[in-house]
Amino acid sequence: MLVEQRLAPSDRPMSQAAQELVKEGRSRFETVDCFEFVPSNYEMVWSLLDALPRGRFCEWGSGLGIVTGLAEILGFDAHGIEIDAELALAARRLLADVGLSSQIETGDFLTIQFEADIYFVYCWWSKVRDTESRFSAVAPADAKLLVYHGQSDIRCKVRGEERPTTVTGL
Repeated sequence: MLVEQRLAPSDRPMSQAAQELVKEGRSRFETVDCFEFVPSNYEMVWSLLDALPRGRFCEWGSGLGIVTGLAEILGFDAHGIEIDAELALAARRLLADVGLSSQIETGDFLTIQFEADIYFVYCWWSKVRDTESRFSAVAPADAKLLVYHGQSDIRCKVRGEERPTTVTGL
């Protein structure tokens, strides 16, 4: 069972490297020919990632790789998984062009196994249940799932304790 955990964002401003990544990434939006690509609020993502302990990071559905790059800049061991081959290639190019080395893997995060401490996903509403099930099945016990629900709504999910159901009055 997953439960929501409240996160307090950092108030530290984006670094120069992060600002350059975001600016360069945004300049490439028009070149993306993928219906399912929707950009995140990168400043908000930065503030939440900055508040978390560093470790292994995996972006499920990495798009142009900007969030994966932000995680690398913040000191995470960052990795992205993107199902659209052209978008994954564009992400690799963007990250290389700004001097980052995070790997962007082409494939479906619902089938590729990658163990991380923090998972980030901006998934379609119809895929939230599958995504949470995948997280429950493959993530380490203390991992966090950051689910992007909109421009000002990122929710953190963690495994909760299973509570026994008590039936009374029988």
